[in-house]
Amino acid sequence: MTPIGASLVAWAGVYAYVAIYSFALALARRDQAEYRSFAAYCAALSVFSFAGALTWRATTIADATGAQTLLMLAAFPCIAFFVDFSLHLSGGEHRRVLFAARALGVVGAMAVAAGLFFDPGVADPGYAWAAAPEHGRALARMSWTGIGLTAAITATGLYAVRQLFVASRQRPELRLAAALTGLPLLAGVYDLVTRAFFAEDVLTISISQHAALLSVLGFGFVLIDRFTAVDAELEHRTAELERSYDYLRVTQAEIVKTEQLAAVGELSAVIAHEVRNPLATIKNAVAGLRRDELRPEDGETLLVILDEETDRLNRLVDDLLAYAKPIAPETGTVDLTHLVGHAVELAAAGARDIAHVEIELDLDHPCDPVEGDQALLRHALINIVDNALQAMPNGGTLTVSCRNTSAEGRPHVAVEFHDTGEGMDTLVRSRARDPFFTTRHGGTGLGLAIVDRVARAHGGRVEIESRHGHGTTVRFVIPRERASD
Repeated sequence: MTPIGASLVAWAGVYAYVAIYSFALALARRDQAEYRSFAAYCAALSVFSFAGALTWRATTIADATGAQTLLMLAAFPCIAFFVDFSLHLSGGEHRRVLFAARALGVVGAMAVAAGLFFDPGVADPGYAWAAAPEHGRALARMSWTGIGLTAAITATGLYAVRQLFVASRQRPELRLAAALTGLPLLAGVYDLVTRAFFAEDVLTISISQHAALLSVLGFGFVLIDRFTAVDAELEHRTAELERSYDYLRVTQAEIVKTEQLAAVGELSAVIAHEVRNPLATIKNAVAGLRRDELRPEDGETLLVILDEETDRLNRLVDDLLAYAKPIAPETGTVDLTHLVGHAVELAAAGARDIAHVEIELDLDHPCDPVEGDQALLRHALINIVDNALQAMPNGGTLTVSCRNTSAEGRPHVAVEFHDTGEGMDTLVRSRARDPFFTTRHGGTGLGLAIVDRVARAHGGRVEIESRHGHGTTVRFVIPRERASD
């Protein structure tokens, strides 16, 4: 192979590498269309240069014409992608020119494929390599159709270069690209004129095949400059984010301190309110018990009141301790089906006035065992049952079921509690998990708050569905396997 042919093969390899790299960038930056255009431009240039190398290897008119046909098949899309990328860099709206370049690229390639680009059967014996005339290599002469199409699409390329020069007035980084891309187009114009009208008087070396490397270098400098600018911008933004993070950290610490003080104040008010009422009732009962004329039946009633209010205070203390205590579940295998039945029995045994409540356990299909803390899970399930029983003061039905399910691609277990009680309206349902929020006399408002904390500590959640007057469904969902800490 001649040195010129070898150099064209080398250019083809360079263009192919740049095309693959640019295509990878295009996949990573799908919102920036210019990377796709540049990758396509380099790919077309690779075929263009390789076809030029094949031309230099041709020893017959047929081989040379076939190589030239492949060369022109690549040349038209090459210029179209060149225009597309250049106009993307220059900015602005150039839809008509871009449409014209794409249309001419398609029409030109079709004309070459149809055999309309060269004069059929006409070969110019004088159009041969001056350096090696003994090979007899000759090329077919371009037709007027080929000359017209090539001139038209080259004009769109010159317009794109002009737009780069115009844009470079405001964007100095485009000046080198505009200069380096203008030279290959001028070389293409020279090749077009000489091949079309002065083929007998010139060498067969195509200047544009070698000058095209300049456009890739120019565009490469622009992209490298863009990466440098983006990197500098990222460093600047990173420094700003670090300063903002420091400020937010200080501000967050102040907010947390304020919230803690507010929470302490709210908690103090709630505890004072919840404790004061039972204490007042106990004080009145004690005062009644001290009366000399107290009848035995009245004394029994007052003792019952003392017992109830003492239980109320004890329940408040237990709930406060359970809510305030940090939840750190111990991992173990828990038979949730058995645990649900046991929790229902414990809650029913400790409840009052549930003679008119019917409990239905739908546990015929056992759930899979889960990883979790058995004591915490039992406490949460008992709280749910307690709430359901309290929601049916006039009687009703509590249905408890357990089933395997999945969420976010992981196996979960869902325990569902459905009561036929009074239900909740939208406001109450939205605040049901809030600590100290309750609608029942004697309630602490910590039951579902504790349930929610236990569920989240196990990587699960609590779902509540309810309508006023239509009962409530509480769904306790946890994963079968706990995620790693």
